[in-house]
Amino acid sequence: MNPANPSTPRFDLRLAALLIGVVLSTVDSSALNLALPSLATHFGTDAAAVQGAASLYLIGSALAFLPLSGLAGKIGTVRVYRWSLAAFAVISQLLAFSPSLHALLALRFIQGVAGAGIVGLVPGMAAATFKEHRGWALGMVSGSVAAGTLMGPPLGGFLVEWFGWRSIFYINLPFGLLALILSGRLTELAGVGLREGLRQLIRLPRFLLALLSTVCFFIQSFGTNLLWPFYLEAGGMTPSRVGVLLLVPPLLLMLLGPVCGRLSDQRGYDRVSWLGAALLMAASLVQGVSGSVLAGLVGIGLGRALFQAANNAAVLYQAPKEAGSVASGLLSIARVTGQALGSILAGTLWGMLEHGGIRHAFMVINLVMAAVAACSGLLILGRGRIGTGE
Repeated sequence: MNPANPSTPRFDLRLAALLIGVVLSTVDSSALNLALPSLATHFGTDAAAVQGAASLYLIGSALAFLPLSGLAGKIGTVRVYRWSLAAFAVISQLLAFSPSLHALLALRFIQGVAGAGIVGLVPGMAAATFKEHRGWALGMVSGSVAAGTLMGPPLGGFLVEWFGWRSIFYINLPFGLLALILSGRLTELAGVGLREGLRQLIRLPRFLLALLSTVCFFIQSFGTNLLWPFYLEAGGMTPSRVGVLLLVPPLLLMLLGPVCGRLSDQRGYDRVSWLGAALLMAASLVQGVSGSVLAGLVGIGLGRALFQAANNAAVLYQAPKEAGSVASGLLSIARVTGQALGSILAGTLWGMLEHGGIRHAFMVINLVMAAVAACSGLLILGRGRIGTGE
């Protein structure tokens, strides 16, 4: 259990520097999808070719999380974060003037590497900068991710329609520079490099269990995210109405993430993250058995708010101080792994089961997602039974 801290956390410019970086990267990723058709027209190609602008960014980030975390441990986390912000903003301007699709795709891969230096380090830096309120700070980070995801599509659509696809990349420069200016007073994460950091972390069973519960959480989250549109559109709902309905979980996370994070500071990371996992399991069961998506949207949105900040804080709390940057990188790897596995699992099951009836497919996949959420809860209980050493 983490020590309770009843004092009131305060937002300051250090947290602003981190949150702007998170919003910058998430808005960029979600807004770009709106520009893909324009990119295809501009470069005289098809959707499959320009889709690489999104996928290569993700690949670059996934490959860079751990190396950059190890580098940050050697030369300074704040330095790597600031370099990444600057590189992200500069590459955005180069993307706007890409002479060919191949150049744009190459730059997006490099920008993904820079993005890893932002997203991969923010959780650890937030926890280190606000040690007494790490749950609250990580709740603010989770809420900012949700805010960026919500803002991206409408902002991207507006920019592309009124100013063209290049404007998607122009907006990154002022926000990147603002985050860079504000980031000078962030707290460094002590580090021992990638190899030694990994060696220390894999010897900590509580850390590994917290990391595995993160993977299960994102399997359940992204599996459910993929399931909802298939089920609702197969039932006759229009894509626009589906899009509006799917705003419910990220809105709840944005609004309640900081509140639930602060609750975890006061009541314990394990207790609050277990409650979130239990609610995710219950919501999946209820919507699967009843067929009511509304119950699932609200329950899963609240479950995510309870789980995410608390479990992220638990992961980082278990890590030795000198392995903090590597722990933050591993947390990002766990997130990406869970996202990929969840999408693959739900998509494969839907393809196998939909021919037997969409109601049956929806129920079975929800039962699977409930089981995954239950696994996350069991992992939390398991780490609670191991000597804490805290």
